Amino acid sequence: MKEADPKNGRSSDSRASAGPADRQLVEELAIARKIQTAMVPQRLPAVDGIELASLYLPSEQLGGDLFDVIQISEDILAVTIFDVASSGVPAALLASLAKVSFANQIRLVSSPRAVMERVNEEMIRSVSAGYYITALVAFLNLHDNKLTYCNAAHPYPIIVRRGSNLVEPIKSTGVCMGLFEKGHFEEKSLYLNWGDWLLFFTDGLYRLFSGENELANRRLLETEALAAAKLGSLSDYVKQLERRHGSVASSGGAGDDITVLAVEFLAQSRKNLLKEKLGFGQNDPVYLQFISYFEEMDKTTSTILGAMDSLGYADESIRKMKIILTELFANAIYHGNKGDHSKKVVVGHTIDKQKVTISIMDEGDGFDPSKVPDPTLPENLIKDCGRGIYIARNYADSLAFNEKGNRVSITKYHVTR
Repeated sequence: MKEADPKNGRSSDSRASAGPADRQLVEELAIARKIQTAMVPQRLPAVDGIELASLYLPSEQLGGDLFDVIQISEDILAVTIFDVASSGVPAALLASLAKVSFANQIRLVSSPRAVMERVNEEMIRSVSAGYYITALVAFLNLHDNKLTYCNAAHPYPIIVRRGSNLVEPIKSTGVCMGLFEKGHFEEKSLYLNWGDWLLFFTDGLYRLFSGENELANRRLLETEALAAAKLGSLSDYVKQLERRHGSVASSGGAGDDITVLAVEFLAQSRKNLLKEKLGFGQNDPVYLQFISYFEEMDKTTSTILGAMDSLGYADESIRKMKIILTELFANAIYHGNKGDHSKKVVVGHTIDKQKVTISIMDEGDGFDPSKVPDPTLPENLIKDCGRGIYIARNYADSLAFNEKGNRVSITKYHVTR
């Protein structure tokens, strides 16, 4: 009989025979880790006005941290970050399932709470009891930098308000996902300002700090983030966290996955930028719409005409406005954007009981309105050009183009019925 191995109680023969199997297991776990890491977004969306940076530092074991950034539309960015309360193969499988489920639901519903509720229901149906996740879903409206979010017992994100030199936790209540069929998930909203930093993370980040407990580590994180925001850029701060991880890991202190997604608001909100381009003031209550196809013109026109009707504008004014908008929208799509449906026509309007002001801007190269032939002259009667602008100019109370010629603004005053 072979002598027993004092370390594992197995004979040297059984240990030798188990060697290849152990190596195969190690290799399979390494492959699983690579697959899980590949599920982390390698490229973040390029979005005007904000900077995105991320950090994903897996531990040696399979874990359950993942995040995702999905650009739902030109105006809405969705963020998901979650952590499976387990480790190893089960955690990795559940994380993969959750990522797909979150991504699917984000594209189906426009509410973070609805996303949470649907993913929670899928987890209850598909995963046995004993496994649950903490998660956060947030929708960022790029027009006005409004953040709508829902938290399922996940570490609170933070906002570094550089303008006021404060750190603000983003708090909302919610239970872990996968535990209760009818889980409670509170949805809340707030607004971000120029220069603000927004940090999403998993609890593994706390391990990079040397406080006595998690609360102390969170305070150290907030203090350091505020100091970093005063001195450098967001990408520099994320690199600083990565260096800190390298130092902590070398001393054996980092034993959990670390996931960070950071957002910096570089400029004014997209909505205000568009309002400015359309010729409106920052405080004007502008309603923005976008069209690319002729089929979308009716819906956009109806929104404006409906607002005029509700404020008592005369039927004749509404009729003339319909003709004006039909001509100008068609010009912007066909002549301005050259029929390129990948380009948009931006329409902004303000309306009150005195007047309606509408600005229409295409993505074309513009033109010189003074060179448009007068369609009323005998030599131009059979030419198919200039009629739309002529009609709009005569039906509107005022009509003006910007210097480039890719934006036209019209005003129609309220005439009492």
